[in-house]
Amino acid sequence: MNRKNGEHGKIAVLGAGLAGLRAADVLSESGLNVLIIEKEAQPGGLATTIQQKGFYFDLGPHRFHTESSRILQFVEELLPGELLELQRLSRIRLLDRYFQYPLSFGDVLKKMPLLRSAGFLLSYFTERLKGIFASGEKRSFRGWVISRFGKKLYDLYFGPYTEKLWGCPADELSADWASQRITVPKLTDMVRATISPRKNSARSLVSKFHYPMGGIGRISDALADRVSARGCSFMYSSFLNSIKPLPAGGYSLSVNGDDIKVDGIVSTIPVTEYTTLIGNMVPVEIHNCSKKLNYRAIVFLVLQLKTRIRANDHWIYIPEGKYLFNRISIPGNFDPEIAESNPQMVFEFTCMVDDDIWSGDLDLQESAITGGVDLGLFHRHDVVGSTLARKAHAYPIYSLDYAENVSAVLDALDKLECSVTSGRQGLFRYNNMDHSLEMGEYAALELLGQGRVRQRFDWTRQTWADG
Repeated sequence: MNRKNGEHGKIAVLGAGLAGLRAADVLSESGLNVLIIEKEAQPGGLATTIQQKGFYFDLGPHRFHTESSRILQFVEELLPGELLELQRLSRIRLLDRYFQYPLSFGDVLKKMPLLRSAGFLLSYFTERLKGIFASGEKRSFRGWVISRFGKKLYDLYFGPYTEKLWGCPADELSADWASQRITVPKLTDMVRATISPRKNSARSLVSKFHYPMGGIGRISDALADRVSARGCSFMYSSFLNSIKPLPAGGYSLSVNGDDIKVDGIVSTIPVTEYTTLIGNMVPVEIHNCSKKLNYRAIVFLVLQLKTRIRANDHWIYIPEGKYLFNRISIPGNFDPEIAESNPQMVFEFTCMVDDDIWSGDLDLQESAITGGVDLGLFHRHDVVGSTLARKAHAYPIYSLDYAENVSAVLDALDKLECSVTSGRQGLFRYNNMDHSLEMGEYAALELLGQGRVRQRFDWTRQTWADG
């Protein structure tokens, strides 16, 4: 295809996650010949359900919810009669107590000693008073949160969890991370939300969500089946070595040692990898900006248990440093069919590729078992098996200078003919599943000459926020 004159041809979609699959869906529906190239052995990306050797789990907790009736209808049509509607229960473990998530001021007051609660309030009003006389430092995550919640609450939860999740001091992270993911903007609003909650006040406060029977991967599996039936081709377990422009237009892709010629590309792979693959099609300074972008990895340690797990949580946040893992999810509380027959618990360890967690130098199984027993979730003798899964590109890291580097890279990529980058990885955006589906759709439309992905989203914290 040529985006300028509308000629149809062969399109390569890089990545078979939700964004890539939806892009292929729209492109194939428009009559294009689509090839999907995926490095894993199955579709889904991060929204995959692993089924192997008796294990059955998602890569961390996933809940499908959307403010778009169109996107909801799309998923319902993909999985007719298969979507469950669940009431979310997620909690935070702090000081040997469980607290509601998102944090409720009333819940904190009820469960904390009176003096500590008074300290939260005093700390908050101290920061508010400071704000009257000085603007303060709010460029970093640390400054943003302290100015809105006070240092005491920051030191108790926001700081420890964030530094554990990202593996770096919170003052090295952009305030964008806080403004996009913490949807209650300050302590007074937390109080107000506790006393008089408003409907649809923030995405993070969504209490009900949809979940497909059989695991979150059913969405991508159904979408992959649909595009396959339409004639799209898949190359799984495949690796791109380079992308080169062709003199007459289009690109030559080196995949598993073979050259594949295509007329256009939709890339949903990490934007850093795509920038490397296209080589000198963008200037050296763009490669330098790309090298400043990084992703946080996750290792998932899954324990198989012989008895049903007693906790009703979908997931639990673990900010305390004595535990190496930072979140736990319980697959059986998402899909009741596996609760009795195959109880499992998923422990998430965030890390950097090739550190001690990623490399396996640390005993993650023992860490998970010891921690789960200490938290009162199961007994050691309940554990009958374990397995590991790794994802190198889980969370885009919002460093202090990430925004200008991302903008420079995406601006340069926008100038390439018949090439669109999109999706969570491609746009360096911590987004949700409904966003990924929309991003894929808009990427296909951009390649067809109908608007641009980056102009279709509001790009504000209300667009991306979630909990």
